[in-house]
Amino acid sequence: MDAIPITKKLIAFGSKKIYLPKFTVALVRTPSISPYHARFLVPLDFSKYDLRDYLYHAYNVKCFNIRSYVKQMPVRDTREQPRHWFRPESKKYMTVEMDDPFVWPELPDLEPWGQKERKQEVLDAARANGALDTNDARNAARKLSDQVKMLLHKREPLADEAIEKKKAEGVELTPAEQAKEEKRLNRERELEKMSRLNLWEDKRTDKVVHSDEASRFTIKA
Repeated sequence: MDAIPITKKLIAFGSKKIYLPKFTVALVRTPSISPYHARFLVPLDFSKYDLRDYLYHAYNVKCFNIRSYVKQMPVRDTREQPRHWFRPESKKYMTVEMDDPFVWPELPDLEPWGQKERKQEVLDAARANGALDTNDARNAARKLSDQVKMLLHKREPLADEAIEKKKAEGVELTPAEQAKEEKRLNRERELEKMSRLNLWEDKRTDKVVHSDEASRFTIKA
C-alpha cells in the first residue's frame, strides 16, 4: 500500500503566525475602585502605549486615561547572610479607564479546602526556619501573655462593642446579635464552673510538642 504524501495543502507548516509575549501582565483585584477602572501589575519597562495596545489586541478592551505608579520596595535583610542589606526590585502599577464596566466576582468560600490550615503550615515552617522577624516574635509573646491571663482569670475576649453600645442606649438588638450575646453569656457561665485545668485542656492545640523534632509530635486524643 502506497503511503499518502503529506503536502502543504494538507498541513501547512509555519503558515500561521503566533506571537507569544515575553512579559507578564497581572490584573490586580481592586474592588474598592470604580468599575470603570482596572489596575494592572506590569513590567518596569512597560509604557502606557504598550498596555493600551496589549489590552486592545489581546482582549479587545479599549482604555484611556492611563496612570502609572512605580512602588519602591523597602530595604530588607537576607536570611542566609545576616546584615547583608538589599532592596528588592520595584513594582510598577498602571490604572486604566475603560469604556465598559467590570465588576469583580465575589470571593469563593475556601474554608472547606483547608486555606487556614495551609496558612498555618506556612507560618510554622517559617518559624522553624527562623524567618520570623522581631514583630512576629513580639506578637507571639503578646499572644502567649493573653493566653496566660485568660487561664488565670478565666476570661475570654470582651463582648462586642456595638452590642454593648446598643444595650447602653436601650436599642433593641437584632436576632443575630441576640443569639451572639446569649452565646457569650452562656460561655461566661461555663467558665465560672470550669477549673483552670479543664480550661487549659479545652483551649490547647491539637499538637502537643515534646521536642523540636517533628517526629515526636503527638496528637491529642
